[in-house]
Amino acid sequence: MYIWIAAFSLTIFLFTRIPTVKNSVHLRNSYLVKKCSIIIPARNEEKTIGRLLSSIQMQFIQPLEVIVVNDASTDQTKTIAKNAGANVIDAPPLPSGWNGKSWACWHGAKAARGEFLLFVDSDTWFEQAGLLKICETYNVQQCQGVLTIHPYHKMESFYETFSMLFHLIVFASTSITHLFSWLCKPSGGFGQLLLCSRTVYERVGGHEAIKGEMVEHFALSQWAKKCGESVEAASGRDAISMRMYGEGIGDLFHGWSKSFASGAKSTNILLLGISSLWVASLITLVIHTPEMIWRHPYLFIIQYFLLGSYLYFLVRRIGHFNLFETLLFPVHIVFFLVTYLHSFLNTFFRKRTIWKDRYVYIEKGKDEKMK
Repeated sequence: MYIWIAAFSLTIFLFTRIPTVKNSVHLRNSYLVKKCSIIIPARNEEKTIGRLLSSIQMQFIQPLEVIVVNDASTDQTKTIAKNAGANVIDAPPLPSGWNGKSWACWHGAKAARGEFLLFVDSDTWFEQAGLLKICETYNVQQCQGVLTIHPYHKMESFYETFSMLFHLIVFASTSITHLFSWLCKPSGGFGQLLLCSRTVYERVGGHEAIKGEMVEHFALSQWAKKCGESVEAASGRDAISMRMYGEGIGDLFHGWSKSFASGAKSTNILLLGISSLWVASLITLVIHTPEMIWRHPYLFIIQYFLLGSYLYFLVRRIGHFNLFETLLFPVHIVFFLVTYLHSFLNTFFRKRTIWKDRYVYIEKGKDEKMK
């Protein structure tokens, strides 16, 4: 009984609300879109980048320019981007000290002409009027600093739903969902989409300031906040969507383990502690489930559905999870634990992980291609 009370209480405290992109559209804010340079870092993204570029072309307000930064792709990424009318530039060879996609973003920003810079991952796509909705959110919140968006997760296979718990932890790490979030500003941001003015970007030093970080836009948001800039974060439901790790459960496992522990290392210590207690309470629930079913089966069913229903209320703002998939949260907890332990081992003991067929040496910020 006490385990359920602790788990449910921590769930409510950590996830009282999940803010989303404004769903209203006002053409008076279209000037933001027209002054915007969209920058897409791309390394071997031939399977996804076409959908993103097509979704941009379908926006009824067009951005100033679309820049695809080809990061030494060995597939048809560059050709697809050129055929779609994007401005394609080749990133120079990756130097020592740079991690993740920061190098490509940095060069895209230097080539951009827009007053506003929007960095977006190639495995995303904009929904109808999504670009304008994002700019509307930037304007309505009077965000003079950095706005980051977590795309709405759309899934095609059951294994993809195993991302559920990871998404919740990512949201919790930004400090925008807890009970007292209205009293404080976000402590970090999301990695898939970041929007800021060129002035702010240059003032904080851009991606060069966080070049050694694996979770680049989370780190950039933290750095911007330290520099005195405002930071906002939200879910991108009805504005921008994504499909993550669609190549199989191994892709999902390695994708999340790539940076999850290093991201936790950068999270606010108090928030990290509460999140850890929450995960520990869920793991304890799983361990004691057989005993609870045996002793108090009816009470167990009530408590189980109560917690599962609240989780469903939360995750439907993040992705199109259905109620059945959400009620399988004990399976998600086991998958999360295995993946996190793998990420922890890579981050703190092996001190390297793999990103886009490169070894990334986490301690030294060094990156080299796999042989």
